[in-house]
Amino acid sequence: MFRMNFILKEKKDGSLSLVLPIWFRFLFLFIALVLAAGVFASGPESERTWIPLLIIALCTAGSLYEEKWIFNISTGKIEYINGVMLINKKIIYKMEETEIFQISGYSHLENESKLSRLRKKMIKFSLILNSGEVLNIDISTGKTESSELRKKAKRIASYCRIQLSVNSYL
Repeated sequence: MFRMNFILKEKKDGSLSLVLPIWFRFLFLFIALVLAAGVFASGPESERTWIPLLIIALCTAGSLYEEKWIFNISTGKIEYINGVMLINKKIIYKMEETEIFQISGYSHLENESKLSRLRKKMIKFSLILNSGEVLNIDISTGKTESSELRKKAKRIASYCRIQLSVNSYL
């Protein structure tokens, strides 16, 4: 199964952004095109074309989906944008409203059952506001992805000049 992790980019204005990888869009667009070719080849007058057409519409919408975090120290804002392009939701948080960034996760204990040890370790990178609200920025599983998430979190916290708390059991 493929993993969809955010990519950390530095923008021209000096801000940092966490964005979905471009292959995410291409994958959904590719699926929509393959299904569209199948519908076209079988003839649109076929009885059950509504199912592939529905899947084509969903995949097309999936290719237009965006989710990103923008951290801008010059404006003092953290923006969260998600939704379908042009019809997305944008929430703005002030950096002064931020208490701390946090990396937390779960590791397996030696006395756990064999079944529970099969579950993957999950690491969360979160933003905790002064109000106590916790916003999960990124969630990752697996050893490699977790170390990448830690690197991204350290870079963002350093850039924003906000403390990064890391749980001691990670």
